[in-house]
Amino acid sequence: MGEADTPGLAVAQHERWAAPIDTGLRVSFRVYWYKLLHPLLERWGRFFLQGRQHRRYFVMPGDYVSGYTAKFGAFEAEEIAVARQVCRQALGAERLARSTMLDLGCHIGNYSVELGPDFGAVVAVDAVQSYVHVARANLAWNGLEGKSTVVCSAISDREGEVRLHMERHGNLGHARVSQEGDAASGATAVVPAISLDALVQRLGLQAVSFIKFDIEGHEIAALQGALQTIGQHAPVVQVEVDKGNLPAVLDRMRQTGVAYEAWQVVRGNPTRKGGLARLWTALRAGGNPVFVQKLAGQQANARHLPCVLLVPVALNVDWYTLFPVPAIVPMARGAEPMEAAAVAQTGDGPHPLQEVTAVVVTYNSAHCIGLLAQSLASWPHVTVVDNGSHDGTRECVARLMPRARWIGLDTNHGFGAANNLALAQVATPYALLINPDCLVGTLDACTLLQTARHWPGAAIVVPQLIDGKGRQQFNYGWPRLQWTSRGAAAQGPLCVGNACGAVMLLRLDALPTRQWFDTRFFLYYEDEDLCLRLFQAKQAVVVEPAVRVVHVNRGSVRGRRPLQMEYLRGMHHAMSKILFTAKHMGEVEARRQRRLALAQSLVVVVLRAVLPSPKHLARAWGRLAGFWRAPSRY
Repeated sequence: MGEADTPGLAVAQHERWAAPIDTGLRVSFRVYWYKLLHPLLERWGRFFLQGRQHRRYFVMPGDYVSGYTAKFGAFEAEEIAVARQVCRQALGAERLARSTMLDLGCHIGNYSVELGPDFGAVVAVDAVQSYVHVARANLAWNGLEGKSTVVCSAISDREGEVRLHMERHGNLGHARVSQEGDAASGATAVVPAISLDALVQRLGLQAVSFIKFDIEGHEIAALQGALQTIGQHAPVVQVEVDKGNLPAVLDRMRQTGVAYEAWQVVRGNPTRKGGLARLWTALRAGGNPVFVQKLAGQQANARHLPCVLLVPVALNVDWYTLFPVPAIVPMARGAEPMEAAAVAQTGDGPHPLQEVTAVVVTYNSAHCIGLLAQSLASWPHVTVVDNGSHDGTRECVARLMPRARWIGLDTNHGFGAANNLALAQVATPYALLINPDCLVGTLDACTLLQTARHWPGAAIVVPQLIDGKGRQQFNYGWPRLQWTSRGAAAQGPLCVGNACGAVMLLRLDALPTRQWFDTRFFLYYEDEDLCLRLFQAKQAVVVEPAVRVVHVNRGSVRGRRPLQMEYLRGMHHAMSKILFTAKHMGEVEARRQRRLALAQSLVVVVLRAVLPSPKHLARAWGRLAGFWRAPSRY
């Protein structure tokens, strides 16, 4: 690193490509095929793709707005995820919170939306008026309107005016900026040219820590007009580098006087050269893998580099620490994550789950205690809260789980209230809520804990739930009030807005009062209410699909009267649904939904009576009673 001590870019005399680092990101197959076919579809299938917009899951934990709408899938998701991780870990939350990010060429504002919550201010810039309008709407939709500024301007180092040539592409404009006289025909707008340095001065920006350049092939000219800003603030810089332009880009950066390292983001393993080899790698990895690779040298790049991250050498970024793949990426099917297995098998030192307390709420769950006791046998901290069972649950716990802490309640206080009571007494930093009908092994819990440590901003980490036949359950999605969940199953850790409470790892300092659940929800919807409140408070909920936990739906409660249990399930579900609507959407919407649900439930009861099924009839009758009794005011 001798060159890193001198101003300029730390590079060697001859270009060399350092060993690539697997980030753990996986591009889902659906998006992968869109990307492969994009050149053909763009030319011949434009009408086929119109309207095929999907709100997709992000491929890595990030923010609550992750999973933006983008044609052909999330083309920039991997680049955004890598940039976010570099900013968060290398710059730190405190610096980001008092600094500005600049999104040059914001288009529909993906970078602004995805990275914006971490920064104190966001400036989105584009030269196309229609893009500016879309970006402004996207920022407002995602709650960033108060901290963002959207500017319509052409960023370059050219003097005078530039002409904006429009080229129709889908239902938005695709812009290319050229000097006056290049092509007068087709010019639709004239805007004053302005350098980034001048824009920063005009807006009075005090601190700039991240700049994204996407100027449709004019990044070199734009960089020339940003030397003062880069030299003064030493931000992380992301730039798209067209074929052959890498030396010129590096030369511009050298003029800033700040030593930078250049890293490219690569979709697919760059060591696999052939198309079939890359496809085989994607098939084996469960999706097209995303790598980062250090660039060095002065030779012209042989291909278009969609994303080059320029990171100040002074930050001393350890990329292997940024992306510890074994800790967050599932191995082959049936294999254990390497780090978790190593930790669990060691006999020395503290127990790997010393920082976690398992919290189990039971109600007539004696039939579950045997298998539950086996899965929690080695855990150092286990708390069982019983909601007044009368089936011998207490005796089973005392016999099979003698080291567990017992909290016995005389009556059924409900799921949320019982959990709050236990969480108030937990002394460890984390608590893992486990339904009695879920089996969480030590290695599973270790992986969840590793994920929580790797993403310290996550308030909750949940696994992928599966049923008894190994089929995936839909135990996560986006908040019900935001949009309907769409997209394939998670390929790697990701941030969501809603997750099932059957298995939840809680970081307890996220809510120091320990009142995690709203006790007005007796049963059902308390987990969705919690996730929505965390979503609104900018607290992350992360899914770790490497952990697969068997969950038997409606398997945790049994009683001497099974039809009565089905009736009560239906009733509580209906009452909680209306209560959730009243709390988050208001009394008027709750009354409307209650009237509609009553009519629908009455029809279902009639059909169940005609086509008898005692269990389903009891549940339908309970839902009808629940909607009738449900209060429309929170």
